[in-house]
Amino acid sequence: MRKRYTKQNIIYFLLEKASSLVDRILEKRRYLLGILILVLLFFFIAINFRRVFLTTLLIAAGSLSMLYQRYFEFSKYIGFELCMMSTVLVALAYGPHFGAFAGFATIFFALILSSNFKHSSFISILTLPLIGAIVPFFKDMPLVYIGLLMTALYDAIILPLYVMLGSRIYSSIIFFMTRFRRTSVIPTRLSEWARK
Repeated sequence: MRKRYTKQNIIYFLLEKASSLVDRILEKRRYLLGILILVLLFFFIAINFRRVFLTTLLIAAGSLSMLYQRYFEFSKYIGFELCMMSTVLVALAYGPHFGAFAGFATIFFALILSSNFKHSSFISILTLPLIGAIVPFFKDMPLVYIGLLMTALYDAIILPLYVMLGSRIYSSIIFFMTRFRRTSVIPTRLSEWARK
């Protein structure tokens, strides 16, 4: 009959690994302390500074939404991103100042992360904060209509300027059509799903 805890036993192996991991963590107490402080800080901010936490979360979502453009060559002609949605949601929830900040930060970081930052990017960087500042004036409208109106207004401002700076007209039209379609479909589908 074999012993219950031998070195070949999987339980013994797992206990040994867990014990060595705990020993390593305790040896480096400053790392453990740093991780613990970061976790506590995260919960403190999430609970006490909900406005800052949610704004940061939406800015991060909008910024990361254009990351795919770094890897697919023709993806910049497709208007899929969450920058406008993040800006609209922050502006509706917290007002024009937060909306303008969210618009600026979201598009700025999105363009940097997607490697699409160029001289003409300043058109978007200056226009999206403007959209974020005016969204609260339309707060009585349904969210889908606000999204469509702000997308149409944003594109009415930026697309002619991009064309004047050398963008092709047909790629700008494709961008507008896919972006407008996405703006109308995603909130509608989400609201239908939420009602179920």
